[in-house]
Amino acid sequence: MAVTERRPQPLRGPASARPHSNLAILRVTVLVAFAILTARLAQLQIIHGDEYAERARSNHLRVDQVLPPRGLILDRNGTPLVENVPIYRATVVPALLPNDRQARYRIYLRLESITGVPAVNIQQLVEEAESAGRKESEVEIASHLSQEQAIVLDQAAPSLPGVSLAITPSRQYLGGPAFGPLLGYIGPQFAEDQPRYRAQGYLPNQPVGKDGIELAYESALRGSPGLLVAEQNALGEIQRVLETRPSVPGGNVQLAIDANLQQYVYDLLVRSLGEATTAAAVVMNPKTGEIYALVSVPGYDNNIFQNLEQRGHEYEALLNDPRKPLLNHALVPAAPGSTFKLVTAAAALQEGRITPSTGRTIDSPILEVRGENGVIYPLKDWRTHGYLDLRGAIAWSSNIYFYMASCGIPQEGIQGLGKDPLESANILAYYARAFGFGEPSGIDIGGEMTGVVPTPDWKRRSRSGPMFNPEDREWYLADTCFMGIGQGDVTATPLQVARMTAAIANGGTLVTPHVVNAVLDAQGNVIQRIEPSGKPVPVAAEHLQVIREGMLLSVRQGAGAAAAQRGIEIAGKTGTAEFTTPDGQTKEHAWFTGFAPYDDPQVVVTVYFDLGMGGAKAAPIAGQIIRYFLEHHQP
Repeated sequence: MAVTERRPQPLRGPASARPHSNLAILRVTVLVAFAILTARLAQLQIIHGDEYAERARSNHLRVDQVLPPRGLILDRNGTPLVENVPIYRATVVPALLPNDRQARYRIYLRLESITGVPAVNIQQLVEEAESAGRKESEVEIASHLSQEQAIVLDQAAPSLPGVSLAITPSRQYLGGPAFGPLLGYIGPQFAEDQPRYRAQGYLPNQPVGKDGIELAYESALRGSPGLLVAEQNALGEIQRVLETRPSVPGGNVQLAIDANLQQYVYDLLVRSLGEATTAAAVVMNPKTGEIYALVSVPGYDNNIFQNLEQRGHEYEALLNDPRKPLLNHALVPAAPGSTFKLVTAAAALQEGRITPSTGRTIDSPILEVRGENGVIYPLKDWRTHGYLDLRGAIAWSSNIYFYMASCGIPQEGIQGLGKDPLESANILAYYARAFGFGEPSGIDIGGEMTGVVPTPDWKRRSRSGPMFNPEDREWYLADTCFMGIGQGDVTATPLQVARMTAAIANGGTLVTPHVVNAVLDAQGNVIQRIEPSGKPVPVAAEHLQVIREGMLLSVRQGAGAAAAQRGIEIAGKTGTAEFTTPDGQTKEHAWFTGFAPYDDPQVVVTVYFDLGMGGAKAAPIAGQIIRYFLEHHQP
């Protein structure tokens, strides 16, 4: 059967007109849309053009760099010694203020009612900023607003164009004057330092460390700023956030300092001042260099520097105080007196000028020594001692014995450390520096002074000015003698004396002291740990042992007996250093330095008072500190 091919038939009727119908509808739709767009553009550009142009001009990008939270400072047990607190500030951006002067002044009056700053003063601040070309910058109207003032301002700000509540991070120091010189404080950047800080990524309003731990560990504590980019309208209201980058908190600094011990020592020194005006104490680990307490009296309240507007008079009082409370007196030098005799003993033993059994009978408190051209120097001791060997001379702090060991007794044929006074002085200076005198200790905070280790060359240079006679520049036998007992021109800080004592206690390592143990991140993880370090002193172990035995004898039955504590074997050395006051009076500094327990030294304590006798004033205080430490310290 044949298959017939059927051709498709064309469509007829209404269906045949469908494409033409769709196109017509589309044309109509497009025409209507264009008509609507044209009308809308006309509305925007002609009818409301000025309004929207003004709105576009008023809206602008706001770029805020966000200050990071500053790291905390913790004691060795994790106790916070500072906390971060906000400072509330009222600010105005002149560019966002109304152009109408009356409208502006109404804003100033409202700010006056909130902050207490007179409206005329606010007007002056704004006009000065505008004249200086800082219309787009914040102008601070008031700082340190109370929390109530801050709440009122925050609520009022939306109706006050250009006005805002700004919050700046600040510190609250929790420890009081006992921690002032140790922690230091933060404050605004000085104008001359801002280019340097800006190059390091600081924001202009980011506070910086000014002293103590705050300054020394600034790089660890500061953190990294964040960023906020937002669109803001004419009222200062944020319309939308375009970009954010969170700030990175600073690291926390964990100290070697024990906060309770620091406070105990401070209170003890203050109670014990008597006629003294300043005092200092160092409590340290003789093996690691950890500083458990670094105390300076008088101290100061670090919080003064967080609000100088209201506490400026207290700052002025600190500046004018003759006791110089802004200095850390544990790092300020004074004549070390008889504590220096430990260096003289070490030098004489190591150089072979004396032995432990070298003795002398001291039956007069004055030794006449014949010096240059037959000049007689009457050198004094503080008492007659009878017969003393080296251990006894340390225990009873005999001046005459250590004159013999340092400068010699020429008329008796007893040579000093060298063949003449100049060589003797240079040898003694060598050992003094080996024990850390006359040089920075390496402690990890600033403010340390190095003191003086005098030598013939130093004296010649230091007295080269026109106010000195030629004979003032010469080095004499008496200079070496006085240096041998820690008098004359030699000076040292309490920290240097403590460091020297630690080297004797630990068997010959001059440790590097440090007040910080570690830097931690915000989660408490260790970022950096401060490891013990030191260097050997050039003195044989057996010689140091003899010196330790003399120090033990001092506390058991000698000049340092007032430091003795029941049940604790303490070894120590007293020091009483004479000095002349500006009005010509002769007075004494009081020192004691020691360690305990004797058989396994765990702690070195050095105490200094600017007035007093070492054995009577400093020794008992050091003994109490040692007892407190051994009873309360947790390794």
